[in-house]
Amino acid sequence: MSRHLICGLLLSLAAIWAGLAAAQEWPAKPVRLISPYPPGGGTDLVSRILQPKLSEALGQQFIVENKTGAGGVVGIDYVAKSAPDGYTILVANNTVVTAPATGKVPYDAIKDFTPVTGIGSTAVALAVHPSFPARSVAELVAMARSQPGKLSYSSCGNGSAMHLAGELFKYVAKVEIVHVAYRGCGPAIADGVAGHVPILFNTITNTGAQARSGRLRVLALASPTRSPVDKSTPVISESAGFEGYDADIWFGILAPAGLPQPIVAKLHNALEAALKSDDVRSRLEGQLFDVRVSGPGDFGAMIKKDLERWVKLVKEANIKSD
Repeated sequence: MSRHLICGLLLSLAAIWAGLAAAQEWPAKPVRLISPYPPGGGTDLVSRILQPKLSEALGQQFIVENKTGAGGVVGIDYVAKSAPDGYTILVANNTVVTAPATGKVPYDAIKDFTPVTGIGSTAVALAVHPSFPARSVAELVAMARSQPGKLSYSSCGNGSAMHLAGELFKYVAKVEIVHVAYRGCGPAIADGVAGHVPILFNTITNTGAQARSGRLRVLALASPTRSPVDKSTPVISESAGFEGYDADIWFGILAPAGLPQPIVAKLHNALEAALKSDDVRSRLEGQLFDVRVSGPGDFGAMIKKDLERWVKLVKEANIKSD
């Protein structure tokens, strides 16, 4: 056996041993859960529901840190460029793929991350202020066609799932509605409740709570079928001309590329146990999340497929970030 081959084998064994040793020690200090949006949105909610369970299961403090900006891209890129040591973790939604589908971003959605756990999904809702005249998707379309460029809708940020839901709506309905981008779902909801931007594409978690108190009215969900946790609310795809319309939001946990496999497994196991616990599941379902836990391989395949889907749709609809 040649000297070079022996050296290569020794280096490989050393790397495997180092990874196993790191996993046994991890976490040896607090872990940061990066939420790339301000408090008040769905991603922040997921972060804060999971945080105490992870701290309890893994014996170290997990700290939620809101690192915001550029519609979530600042926080996403921060994690992409962090050390793959298990101490900086991204609580992600599909802005990870919708942002690069609509414009240039400083990270690669596939190469720069290690998929850890898929959490599930929640619906994007099309909602309006109670003073807004339209009470259905058909009435909204009719209003928009009668006054092109006069109506406006808010989203949680450029390149976000809500932005693409709104632009896809405009494309399918052949209407012109002005997009108003916010720095997160929470600020967009606040201005929607205040009536500053009368039409909203936001999460059902946020809009549902406001609708129950009479401060917003949900017209429909941007899902292909009715939500398993909210079967009473219609979906946009039920309206004439919108068949197949789909803009659901997925959530999951990503780490920087190169995270040692033993740490991936240890973190995934803790997340899976947390998400299957009755209290976490009931809290998420109470906020209208459809909890569907998936492992690293399935979650990674889903991310790749979703990126390809949005790249194709954005090109066909000529959707651009503002």
